[in-house]
Amino acid sequence: MRRALICLLLVAAAVAALPASVSVAQEEFRFFGSGFGHGLGMSQWGAYGLARDGWGASRILRHFYSGTQVRQTSNGPERLRIGLVQSRDSVRLQAQAGRVEIHLGTRNGDLVGTIPSGRSWRVRATADDYRIVDEDGNTVDRVGGPGTRIFAIFESIGSRVRVPEAGHTYNRGWIEFGLYSCGGQACDLRLVLSVDSEKYLYGLGEVPSSWPMAAMRAQAIAARTYAFTKARASQHRPGCDCALYASSFDQVYAGWDKENGLDGDRWVSAVNQTRDEVVMDGGSTIQAFYMSSSGGHTEDNENVWGGTPIGYLRGVCDPGDYTTANPSATWQVTLTAGRITRSLGLGIGTVTGFAHATRGVSGRIMSVTVRGANGQASISGTALRTSLGLRDDRVWINTDRLVTGAIRSKYDALGCSPGQARSRQVSVAGGLRQVFQRSTIYFSNPTGAHELSGPVLQHYRSRGGPGGNLGFPTSDSRTLPNGNRRASFERGIITCRPDGSDCWVD
Repeated sequence: MRRALICLLLVAAAVAALPASVSVAQEEFRFFGSGFGHGLGMSQWGAYGLARDGWGASRILRHFYSGTQVRQTSNGPERLRIGLVQSRDSVRLQAQAGRVEIHLGTRNGDLVGTIPSGRSWRVRATADDYRIVDEDGNTVDRVGGPGTRIFAIFESIGSRVRVPEAGHTYNRGWIEFGLYSCGGQACDLRLVLSVDSEKYLYGLGEVPSSWPMAAMRAQAIAARTYAFTKARASQHRPGCDCALYASSFDQVYAGWDKENGLDGDRWVSAVNQTRDEVVMDGGSTIQAFYMSSSGGHTEDNENVWGGTPIGYLRGVCDPGDYTTANPSATWQVTLTAGRITRSLGLGIGTVTGFAHATRGVSGRIMSVTVRGANGQASISGTALRTSLGLRDDRVWINTDRLVTGAIRSKYDALGCSPGQARSRQVSVAGGLRQVFQRSTIYFSNPTGAHELSGPVLQHYRSRGGPGGNLGFPTSDSRTLPNGNRRASFERGIITCRPDGSDCWVD
């Protein structure tokens, strides 16, 4: 017993002697986030919510792309080159609803072979040519080579083709095959769809076809604008020999699967209703970036990918994003210190904490210091998001500053003017309170949610806040014609002079 007591005292003395900078590593970290994506431009869920609130497509777009106009254009490209597949040694072509023809050199060139409806052929890339193989493994032909193209033709003969390696079926345009990166025993194979620029939009799988029509029209215009701006820069980008990738790297293109999917006719109608409409800044189409969910506020472009500030890509409040249908309006993720350490790979030992986060106008992390057992390192919010697999970098670590419920509704109605959250929602006197950069919002069931700021807020706090004799606010702080500030409460009214030199209760 005495030996145990001595050991305990020695351990306590040793712990007391440790330097103040030594801390016990956390086993888990909780990430409280909102949003999904890079946060730049139009929020798709935000557009959904605004459309549900009665906003039209043009108003939605002008909100997210500051200072722009929605106009019709006659200067768009006639066709677009869409990169379906890259870096393959072979691809399959499955003929549907009719035959698929393969031509050499041009789309009207010599006929190499015809895939019967319902059958699947394979095109293989070798070092010298294209090897075309039928469903039984027999070589149909070996043609072309580096610098020569072959073409799969289907739309002009009323059929479709499925490309399993791309994951979709196509009914528009034609597919061009190209060989590149040739060396040794083989070349790489890539497929580019050439499609009418308006028909391209029919196959975009960016939003569900069941969404409100105004949101889909906004999406169609934004997607058209994005595509036209990309095509203006180049239709032969390195890597894909295309204007746009058919993936989230640019825009998700699902072809026939979108048109023929559930409510596909509604999406096609949204495209047709906005024919030739684009978002313009001055006389040019804009870089119409968009993402799934902003989490309530979009970001300035220089805070996302660097570069010079762009006037139409300013961060704005997104009151439509907080809709019950949005699965990314708010979210939480718990990760172990070991998982974070491995994923970040910073070489600073086991991660023990995060500090000194700098944030953009939306609250997204621009940079944060990661502390480890053997040192510390600064990383960007983008690196944090991608390395840890988070939905967004609009995230708070081990502190819940999410704005939700009735306080979120009030916050959105105020156009996000209170600023970024400085506290979590806390229970006070039978209601809730949340502190923001420029004001505080209080809520109770009988009174609803109201915002207080400036000297009125300070005097209210000095009198005990909701727990004092005034109770909860029943109005926001407001400015009177004489410049005084005033707010009403359950049991009184606070009025303050503009400079806060004097406040009184009536």
